[in-house]
Amino acid sequence: MLDVRREGSICVLAFQREEKLNAISTDVERAMLEALAGPDVQESRCVVFAGSDRAFSAGADLKNPRTHSVESADQHLAGLRGSPVFDTIERYPKPIISAVNGYAIGIGCLVPLCCDFILAGPQAVFCLPQVSLGILPAYGGTLRLARFVGRGNALNMALTGRKVGADEALRMGMVVAVYSQDELIPQALQTMQAIADMPVSAVRLARESLRLGYEGGLAATAHADLYRFMALSQTSDRAARHEAWRKRR
Repeated sequence: MLDVRREGSICVLAFQREEKLNAISTDVERAMLEALAGPDVQESRCVVFAGSDRAFSAGADLKNPRTHSVESADQHLAGLRGSPVFDTIERYPKPIISAVNGYAIGIGCLVPLCCDFILAGPQAVFCLPQVSLGILPAYGGTLRLARFVGRGNALNMALTGRKVGADEALRMGMVVAVYSQDELIPQALQTMQAIADMPVSAVRLARESLRLGYEGGLAATAHADLYRFMALSQTSDRAARHEAWRKRR
């Protein structure tokens, strides 16, 4: 269901439901949360979500008649608590990315949008078909997409349900790089190792600054960054990195 493996200081979480194109069910969501809280991830510096060659994830299991249905509006609203998976990924304290090849549909597209950034293989296909199914990309899905590609592109994708390939996703800013199928995971590991080698506190606070900025606005972020900068200026990593730079000069 979810393969967890360590690659040095990086932990790779790979969906393994190839017979269902890695469709995401409640069991898969539970496995994701357990893995992110588990020892392999906790002992790693960075995390990579991955899928298979055919699909990162084809989204929700639409063969289940209960998918996207609720018993009653009252019951649904009473139980609303956000999305534990989305919230956990977006607020995760360690750098976390998705390496996407094949289909990334519906929730299978939204999971990467909760990550820091996305790398893609040449066969990657991104799609949000929810509106065509009479629902919408839930838990702020359209806004999450807009943060990557802008308002117009996000609404175009969400309202038409059209498929976006890897090259177009790169042009739109949805993915930061496209690699061959064989190079996708090695490049993801290389990129994350470069981040893992950075000062931990600086990485954490840079990510926190951007996330909270999206949530609270530029003015609040700029103010909070004064305190983040003050804290980082007093770390041993800052002193060592500055001294190393001066010696190279």
